[in-house]
Amino acid sequence: MFKLFKFLIALSFLFSVNLLAATQTMEVIIKKTDLVQVDPNVKIKTLDIFTLNGMRQALTKELEDKKLSSEDFWQKLDAKKMSDTEEMEFLKPFFQSTSLAIPEVQALDTREKNKADLFERAFFTYEIDSSNVLKLYDNFQINLPDAAIKTFYILPEISIDFDMTWEDVGVSKKENFSGVIIESWKKWAQTQFKNFQSVVVLEKDLSTRPLNLNPESVTLKWNSNLKRAEVFQDRKTARFELTAQFVLINTKSGESLVGFDFPGQKREASISNPKDLSSNLASLIFNLLNSQTSKITTALELNKTSGTFNTVEMSIIGKHGLLDISQLNSLLIEKFKEVALSSELKKYSSEASVISIKSTANLEALTALFARDGGRFPLNEQKILLFNPASRTFAIIPK
Repeated sequence: MFKLFKFLIALSFLFSVNLLAATQTMEVIIKKTDLVQVDPNVKIKTLDIFTLNGMRQALTKELEDKKLSSEDFWQKLDAKKMSDTEEMEFLKPFFQSTSLAIPEVQALDTREKNKADLFERAFFTYEIDSSNVLKLYDNFQINLPDAAIKTFYILPEISIDFDMTWEDVGVSKKENFSGVIIESWKKWAQTQFKNFQSVVVLEKDLSTRPLNLNPESVTLKWNSNLKRAEVFQDRKTARFELTAQFVLINTKSGESLVGFDFPGQKREASISNPKDLSSNLASLIFNLLNSQTSKITTALELNKTSGTFNTVEMSIIGKHGLLDISQLNSLLIEKFKEVALSSELKKYSSEASVISIKSTANLEALTALFARDGGRFPLNEQKILLFNPASRTFAIIPK
């Protein structure tokens, strides 16, 4: 990546604050030699070079003002080897607005002219999104990889009952137990779901989603709690009880794809050998999720097309009840399977309701489908459904 930041020579920072707009302005000064790039394939506009450097300087100041490690942030960003254009896109969410002004060249004395021959300068005005900086910084610190890559994220929470210690499951610390399970799940996902370019374990849930998040990326959220219910000293065993749930969501939309609340699991295990005990209990937890491979695979196949789905809202007029809405939704789902249509009630009123329709068809195509055969559909024995393509509304009227 074109390391402008490391070569930047900032002779001065000229800040002025507009209390109403909360904007700040800084002078960005760059060596002319740093504005020249040999490879035309990576060349970006001079204005973009100034903007990128302005963003970096402004964000560095903001991070330091908030007592956050700017050095650590830039090291991690540089390690991603982004192009300059990619880095600008990555940094944009940190700012509410940015602008750049190039000052006019004026008469210079000899000393100033020599300096002008070596440097270019511009004034970078910006408004930083302070409320968003902490969220974005927090996400970045969990080593989130390139969000554009189709990724299978795993967010695991493996806990033990409050009155237990990790020695009760045969290990000295949590990482020696949960780490084995999580690493096995990571290999399981890499083997079973090969359409994903990456499998990443998250330390915590994303507080905000990157703008370039791949629409087919998913997050598997796991939660389990292990309890030692009873110890049998005479036979050196203990009875353990496990509660566990998981849900698989589309990471970008937050839509739930599949989930399961497992029935309570009970297992009696020997406690005489800590290594065997931990292996036995870890296998119990690992295999619960492994048993759901088929369901998860099916959900992932459906998720492939979720990025092509369109959602529209349409009104329903005419006196009607909730049963009529339910019948209308069932009718549309059954009649328009070719566009994978799904429909649900968004807002109810006995004379003006709103339904949300999701399908692979865009609004124009969906309107044409609903208008076929005069837009008349038998709803039940007493009522018919009439679609008006001009207003894109449904009317429920008596036969």
